[in-house]
Amino acid sequence: MKQYSVVRIKRLKKQFEHSDLSVGTRAPRAGDVATVVDVYDDAFDLECSDDDGSTLWLELFRPDDADLDIVSI
Repeated sequence: MKQYSVVRIKRLKKQFEHSDLSVGTRAPRAGDVATVVDVYDDAFDLECSDDDGSTLWLELFRPDDADLDIVSI
């Protein structure tokens, strides 16, 4: 994973819950397209936005949390 790569979620292996502490308006779903915001040693932040650029969700993913397809690097 590289910063600013774009990925599509093929399948979630972890259930993400949206709460009052969450960034955005909902939890990640299979089929969502997201941008890699930051990369850490064992995780990465993904952000999914709507057509207006508003954040739908921003979550920390670990490699085993989902199956992802790289859309662009």
